[in-house]
Amino acid sequence: MTACRHILHAAILFMLFAAFPTPLRALPVPGPVASARPEQPLLMETEDEVLVRWDLKAESINTLNDEEILEARGNVFLKRGNEYLKADFARYYMSTKWVFLKGNVVVRSGKDELAADEAEFDLRSRTGWLRNGRIFMSGPHVYVAGERIEKHWGDVYTFKQAKVTTCDDEVPAWSFTADEAVVEIDGYARLTGSSFQVKDTPVAYAPYFLMPVKTSRQTGFLMPEYGVSSTKGSYFNVPFFWAVNESNDITLNEQFMDKRGFLHGLEYRTRPTSSTSGWFRADFLRDRLIKSDPGQGEFAGDGLVRNNENRYWLRGMFDTRFDNSGRRLKVDIDYVSDQYFISEFKNTYGGLERTRDAVFDFFSREFQEHDQDRLSGILLTQDWERGSVALSSFYRQVPMLGNGNRSASLDETVQQLPQFDAFLHKGRILPDLPLEIEASAQAAYMYRRSGTRGARYEVIPRLTLPLNNRYGSLIMSAGLYQTFYDTELPGRTAGDKPDGPRQDKASRTVPEFSAAAFTELARVFYLDPAPLEAVKEKTGDSQWTALRHSVQPRLEFRQRTRENQSRNPRYSNEDRLLPETELVYSISNVITAKSEKVVMEKGEDGEMRPVVRTEYKDMLRLRLEQGYDFREADRSEERERYARRPFGDILAEVELNIFDNVYFNSRNYFSPYEGELVRHQSGLNFEFPEYGKAFVGYDSRRAIDEYKRSEDRNLNYLRFGLETTAVGPFSFAAEHYQDFKDMDNSETNLDVIFNHQCFQLIGRVRTDPREENYMLMIRLTGLGD
Repeated sequence: MTACRHILHAAILFMLFAAFPTPLRALPVPGPVASARPEQPLLMETEDEVLVRWDLKAESINTLNDEEILEARGNVFLKRGNEYLKADFARYYMSTKWVFLKGNVVVRSGKDELAADEAEFDLRSRTGWLRNGRIFMSGPHVYVAGERIEKHWGDVYTFKQAKVTTCDDEVPAWSFTADEAVVEIDGYARLTGSSFQVKDTPVAYAPYFLMPVKTSRQTGFLMPEYGVSSTKGSYFNVPFFWAVNESNDITLNEQFMDKRGFLHGLEYRTRPTSSTSGWFRADFLRDRLIKSDPGQGEFAGDGLVRNNENRYWLRGMFDTRFDNSGRRLKVDIDYVSDQYFISEFKNTYGGLERTRDAVFDFFSREFQEHDQDRLSGILLTQDWERGSVALSSFYRQVPMLGNGNRSASLDETVQQLPQFDAFLHKGRILPDLPLEIEASAQAAYMYRRSGTRGARYEVIPRLTLPLNNRYGSLIMSAGLYQTFYDTELPGRTAGDKPDGPRQDKASRTVPEFSAAAFTELARVFYLDPAPLEAVKEKTGDSQWTALRHSVQPRLEFRQRTRENQSRNPRYSNEDRLLPETELVYSISNVITAKSEKVVMEKGEDGEMRPVVRTEYKDMLRLRLEQGYDFREADRSEERERYARRPFGDILAEVELNIFDNVYFNSRNYFSPYEGELVRHQSGLNFEFPEYGKAFVGYDSRRAIDEYKRSEDRNLNYLRFGLETTAVGPFSFAAEHYQDFKDMDNSETNLDVIFNHQCFQLIGRVRTDPREENYMLMIRLTGLGD
């Protein structure tokens, strides 16, 4: 009976299950059901209703609650495109599209990587949070860590109890900590309640700090400068860079000098298009020191004073091209308050060396040296295939006028306001006729505050006849200077004798002629080495295959007729064209090496393959040149003081470039009348990429007094420099200039650089006869790069 009762109960339960299937299936499952799938695709719509797919992989994937929850364990990898999430454990909620990660969590988003103990993300919006997390941004090489991180929509994160650094060390050399940090990828880290730490030791506090964390131009403080100068005292400068937008930026700096005051600097750069560039800078100082006595201060003995307190230097350049029309506009601004400003502050952040480097990078031209007049101007040009025109105005400032020196009202400097030029480029008159023509024309108004002024009109046509055959070339040229003057205020100025005639002549006509003949004799010496094999193992191997020796004699005759120009206005040296009848003869020897080298080159299919490339290099160039002046041979003026010396100096020029890492050049002028070198220039350069580079140069010039030239002092100086690549953590750069005729006249520049993965410490020494300057700069990687 007992057995029958059990069978009856089982039958009743079976019928109940069969009759009421749905409610009973809704009962909780007592345990997980293992899935046989090692991979699981996850399909979902993002917030902007785009269907995307994430692929989930793990050592095991289980489902819970009727497949509403997925749990993955062991090497969990969730991937979509180039983004992925990794962890030891993951739980994914099918309805909300949230995923919870735990254990060795790594999140990759673009080039940036996050790591944490735990994390939770909404895969649709890619928002979420991380605990004990850290993000590494590979572009700017920045680490940001926090106890809790909230990821907002887009690439914005909020870190609680944050730490920011660019150092790879576990205890970073430097870092910023903050109560809260809001970080935007490829943007900025905004730190609240922050402190700067060295080796985890706080050294400075800031209630708010903005730190760039992007690879592009970034707003922030640049490398600070601290130093001591014999003329400025202790000084400190922290420039601030403002990236206004992709095309414009501004740099501000306030340099404090305890002996001189604050030097204010403002720099603006713009490049809105590839054909338009602008660079402008202004520096201003209310100086505590003035020079009331010519024998006072660092410029003692120059006979000048400086009584102005307000000092400044304004400069800038602007270039633009107007579409493809051939029109171009150039603007230069260069104006300074006094004759000493540029020299005194050449080692500051806005000094002459940095200024010239900055504009050369932008415009491939430079400002004048510190001891030259300042030149400002505007130039508008229009180019065609055979001609061009230019409209311009130029203003030349003489800084030593005024400020207690000679009055600016006595300024005899010529200002070209305005000037028009037209050019006919050299070309054949007729296609089948070898005769070539070129010409230039100019009309300009020459203004000066004191002295002769008026308009000058000039036309210079020139005909050239080049003749070539197998034996050599002959080039004959004839030109004419036709100049007209419309003088408003005749006088005696600008280089002429005070008791000379008045400059009131209306025109001049000066013809000139030249002829040059040259040829080349050459022979090739074949070395016949074994051919190089184009195999990968021999990449970099090279050998000489032939040497070519060429001899190039040249003979040139130049003649310009004599024209009395003493009554012509003198606005520039071009208004005094000296007569000339001179023969110049020279001979050049050139040895050229032909070599073969195995290199890796990309083929048409994109694959790199070894090939044998042929190269040519001038190893040796030797040129000898001298001239003979027929007019000097017949000269009758000042014979009592100056003997005739028709033969010019013998020039010997050598260029030696046998080895890839060594280059030597030398120019020597030997006077046949003095019997010695009267001028010498030489330089030797070394460059080894793995070690660094070095140079040494020697220049000398002898004082000489002749009818055609006069050098009033001897020059004899040496310049050498050295720049090394890193030797351990250190690198060095040094340069020295020494005048052997005046041993006190020397300059020394020395940089000692300590390189660390996340900072650079630079010690800099600058000494010259007027100033000793010692500077310390710290560059934190990621700040002010």
